Amino acid sequence: MESKKIDIKEFPILEFDESRVAIIEATNFIEPKEEFEYCIITFFRDAIEKMKTEGKLKEVACLHCETVDLPIYETYFQGKKVHITLGYLGAAGSAGFLEELIAYGFQKFIVCGGAGVLKKDIAVGHLIVPISAVRDEGVSYHYIKPSREIECDPEVLKIIEDDFNIHNIRYIKAKTWTTDSFYRETKEKVELRKAEGCVTVEMEAAAFMAVSKFREVKLGIILYGGDDLSGVEWDSRSWNSRTEIRINLVQISLRICSSL
Repeated sequence: MESKKIDIKEFPILEFDESRVAIIEATNFIEPKEEFEYCIITFFRDAIEKMKTEGKLKEVACLHCETVDLPIYETYFQGKKVHITLGYLGAAGSAGFLEELIAYGFQKFIVCGGAGVLKKDIAVGHLIVPISAVRDEGVSYHYIKPSREIECDPEVLKIIEDDFNIHNIRYIKAKTWTTDSFYRETKEKVELRKAEGCVTVEMEAAAFMAVSKFREVKLGIILYGGDDLSGVEWDSRSWNSRTEIRINLVQISLRICSSL
């Protein structure tokens, strides 16, 4: 089959190739497994460790790369089998590992993690459900045609909102800013993102949305308010020490994922 010529752009990141087949596919080296359908991707190692010490997790597979191994664990929520794994920091690694999870057979995902807040009145631990992400990273441009933003799956978004409303969980529904470089979140960039409606900043959402859309799987994201980038100086607010919040968010994610 004759390959389609790609138009050369001024910036290589804009040279989108709509071909569905790549030279390397995760399915080339990963065999799908039975009963791999529901998966939580969390960035909360402390929550994983607590579940392990309580005997609630069984390792059934592992994602490998040159620098880190991330086990995939089996657990149950109200009798339904759900799997959980730690996320890979950054958009590129997240996209690659999501591809491999999909190759294993997973079709329904909830991602839970923390995010920097761009509004000071968002308290530490307050839940944010991204409706879209500003694509200030690189990997999403290899999956979806260039655009300023990418939207979350509306069906999954509704399921998350319905669950929160049923359980009287307060949350913010808003736009997030996905960036590749947390050391280049300048004051000017922050103000620009705030002006276009972003309330959080993180490093993975746009990639998760793009890969899940390309591969046609269900995926939703739940964040909690972490460090504060809204002021003149950065305030860590000890965001990554809020273990109880993180453990609770994993449990919420298990409940929602099992209902997708």
